[in-house]
Amino acid sequence: MSEDLFTFELQAQDGRARAGVFQTAHGPLPTPIYAPVGTQATVKAVTPRQLQEVGAVLVLANTYHLYLRPGDELIASLGGLHRFMSWEGPILTDSGGFQVFSLAGARGRESLRQIDDDGVTFRSHIDGRRHRFTPEKVVQIQENLGSDIAMVLDECAIPDDYEYLKRYALPRTHRWAERCRAAHRRRDQALFGIVQGGIFPDLREASARFLTGLDFPGYAIGGLSVGESKEAMYATLDLTLPLLPADRPRYLMGVGTPEDLVEGVARGVDIFDCVLPTRVARNGQALLRAGKLNMRNARFAADPAPIDATCTCYTCQHFSRAYIRHLMIAREMLGATLLTIHNLHTMLQLIREIRDAILNGTFEVFRADFWAQRERAAQVEA
Repeated sequence: MSEDLFTFELQAQDGRARAGVFQTAHGPLPTPIYAPVGTQATVKAVTPRQLQEVGAVLVLANTYHLYLRPGDELIASLGGLHRFMSWEGPILTDSGGFQVFSLAGARGRESLRQIDDDGVTFRSHIDGRRHRFTPEKVVQIQENLGSDIAMVLDECAIPDDYEYLKRYALPRTHRWAERCRAAHRRRDQALFGIVQGGIFPDLREASARFLTGLDFPGYAIGGLSVGESKEAMYATLDLTLPLLPADRPRYLMGVGTPEDLVEGVARGVDIFDCVLPTRVARNGQALLRAGKLNMRNARFAADPAPIDATCTCYTCQHFSRAYIRHLMIAREMLGATLLTIHNLHTMLQLIREIRDAILNGTFEVFRADFWAQRERAAQVEA
């Protein structure tokens, strides 16, 4: 598949909300879409078959972690990431940049990474060995993995440090994007650019304009959901998304609460990923359309009802709140699996309903109902 075949067909628009289809080498992506996160080539606590059964189409894997263990060259020798993890659908890999830059030392502690204009040197969190990521190296790793969507290397800097962003991080991110673009060879893999700039409108605008000039087949918005307020994040999306080409998919990196899906789509986001559904499941939390439940709570000890009486997932069709609470209190692995199935189903069903509403021209009605439902639930809890 050549880059020319990574087409994005816009099927409907309701305000800024968009429904479309992005073609990849492993099948079409109906957008808007939510991708479960499989950091180590697995979505924690569930099998690929269970992922398919809850309706997942796209999954995300982590370049940094797979490079360190088991190694991108080993995965390539075994037929690539799709065969390695037995996933037939599309896969998105991040560049590993966020993980590397997260290795910065806290105050009084040595940093595990050093950055310069050519790339970044870091120590493995596994064994302390030194490694080097450059734009070219990151592209090579993702080409070895064979993902359908790959990301450029960018610098994930503190979002409210204007001087550093303007003077160092943004110019470096832009130069790295150019180098990634030049190094990329796989014609069956779409390389996305990443817009940065923190919470500053002028920097976000400059980044969007620079990257769109490089003509990537898709664009990501990075550097959000890293401590800024929801208002600041949504304001950044309001500014940035209209600057991106309408005929290319837009990916909001690492953001994916239910409310963020609704509000992100309302602003024009097409692709989301987030660890939230799987992470909170392992901690005993069940996601609902209107909030969440702590399944360790004693009030569920004898509750025969499902987590959500309106939910059609395997967990809610077969098991009670009492049983799931028992599993979590007893620290049985099945508890994490059943809650992960439910949480992923909840997120994927939400994004499917959002897409249907856009296609039917009723997204704003859906959005209003979503927030009204959450408000009613909050009043009941109060």
